[in-house]
Amino acid sequence: MHDHPLETHSLQRFEARKEEDDEMSGGRIATVFAICTSLLLGNLALPQGLSYTPVPSGFDFPADERVLLDAVSRGDEEQLRTHAWTVFAGLTQKTRQNDPNSEAVWETWYTGDEVFSAETGVQKGLRSLKRDLVAPRQFSPHGGAHLKAAGESQLSSTLFNQELKDHTRSEKLQLHRTMKAINDGWPAQTPVENRKVKDYPRGAMSLKLVWMPVAKNGMTAIPTWDEMPVTDVAGAFPPSSWKRRVAVDPSRSSVPEGELTDLPGFPGSRVVPLTAFHHFKLDAEQAARFGRDEGDYAVLVGMHYTTKEIPNWFWATFWWHDRPNDGPYAADRLDDTKIRGPWRNYLMDIAYDMDLPKETNGTPNAVFNPWLEAHFENGVNSNCMTCHQRAIWTEPDATFLPITRGAAPANDPIFRNSTKVDFLWSLPLEGNN
Repeated sequence: MHDHPLETHSLQRFEARKEEDDEMSGGRIATVFAICTSLLLGNLALPQGLSYTPVPSGFDFPADERVLLDAVSRGDEEQLRTHAWTVFAGLTQKTRQNDPNSEAVWETWYTGDEVFSAETGVQKGLRSLKRDLVAPRQFSPHGGAHLKAAGESQLSSTLFNQELKDHTRSEKLQLHRTMKAINDGWPAQTPVENRKVKDYPRGAMSLKLVWMPVAKNGMTAIPTWDEMPVTDVAGAFPPSSWKRRVAVDPSRSSVPEGELTDLPGFPGSRVVPLTAFHHFKLDAEQAARFGRDEGDYAVLVGMHYTTKEIPNWFWATFWWHDRPNDGPYAADRLDDTKIRGPWRNYLMDIAYDMDLPKETNGTPNAVFNPWLEAHFENGVNSNCMTCHQRAIWTEPDATFLPITRGAAPANDPIFRNSTKVDFLWSLPLEGNN
């Protein structure tokens, strides 16, 4: 998007006040009364669980479609980036403002299983916080080599908002039989552009998150993505090949500026505290998925979100960096009254067109996340929108490969004998049940 590819970039409820003065008149009866009173006054924690929380008002979501499309037509990157950061600020607000252990808004959203399960039962009200960690689908889309075969460690998760969930399930798009009936039902003369599912509502949003493990003891090396020169064709850049590491120290909440340590193969690496990342502690099941120990941590290193605010969706991608205020991908970030704490340590790029703005060599726009697309040959020359434009339901299953950018032609062979799924690869890959 600029002169080079991208730079890099527990659920605990507040403790209940359960101690009452047992010497009060009435003893146990008074204690019970006091507890009940505390419940009514909000001083005692409710049973653990969480309710879905949307992006709060005041964070420009969903934005006026005409305003966004006008900014797109003008190529107004500042306005579009400000919008993307504003939505990010809304997503990362605490659901309980005065609770330091509060989950962020996006953490209350629905997992892929909740959205795409074939089961008809719908859970309402309080739910448990779920972090369903899996190997990123990009790395083994059709039963290919597992992530660890490439010497990598990250896991990912996907989350979806209420509007996306409701549309998927009301149209029964998560079901193989529905999608097969739609796909088999197109008359032969149906134009390719009309072979598509019913459009999702403008308020629909999905998230993809990428996590890395951090040991509960000692220092853990985390790769850091830095600027690389633009090329027409590039190799793969998995995190193991990146040229720099930071050392994450879980024992301290702050680290003196300039503190360095020697990591294997990376002398003089910068030390950062665990609190520099959004993170959570791994339970036994999650630790097993990482091949880690229970009580180790997962830190958020990358994140995509996409919204249906414009017809081809609006795309923003984020990655953690130890120099988050430097370079073009820090531009237009809101101040610390809106984006707080570790969320200020993420860089961002956006995609709103498959071709524009052109790269300096005249090629179509490139927007990618180093923790995801850089794994692939020429992944640093990919574009979020182009990849998802190719999202289809077909038999046999489709693949997002090869990596491309620029708008696909309407008569691209990939669209023949298939049904477009409104840019959502999650529908055929997590659904299809």
